[in-house]
Amino acid sequence: MRQIFFVIILLFLFASCATLPKPLRDIPAERIVSLSQVKNNPSIYTDIMLLWGGRITNCSNAQDGTYIEVLYLPLDKEGYPQEKDVSEGRFIIKSKNFLDCAIYSKGRYLTAVGQFKGFLDGKIDEMPYSFPFLEAKGIYLWKKRYYYPYFRPSIWFWYGSPRWWLEYGPW
Repeated sequence: MRQIFFVIILLFLFASCATLPKPLRDIPAERIVSLSQVKNNPSIYTDIMLLWGGRITNCSNAQDGTYIEVLYLPLDKEGYPQEKDVSEGRFIIKSKNFLDCAIYSKGRYLTAVGQFKGFLDGKIDEMPYSFPFLEAKGIYLWKKRYYYPYFRPSIWFWYGSPRWWLEYGPW
């Protein structure tokens, strides 16, 4: 009986483990390498598969694929980008497939696995910037999250203020 109980508990524990989204799960990649580490030592990480994510800032289609500019954000256990007030910078992901920029629009979150290929020179507004460049092997676009404010009435809304209970209580 104890063995069956132990097996059931183990099944629940393994089922509740956080994993990456399905398109990224089977691609081996370095999860703990940050953008600043790659900027400091780019030669070490050349042709290494990296798992990065963030918020899309720009998207453009070209003859050879789609280029997505992303504001780097650290990822949680499930690969979802965590919004922070401090940024390590931006990077560019190139997908060989056509990705519609109306869907991969500014402000959406994505997580990608890609091979680091070096740097691309570009601009952020008028400022020159050297973007770390990933050639995508898998991209996951997160669904939009909507936060609905909800009204939770208190008990005093239905029964008046607590004062009446103290004055005319059950005694």
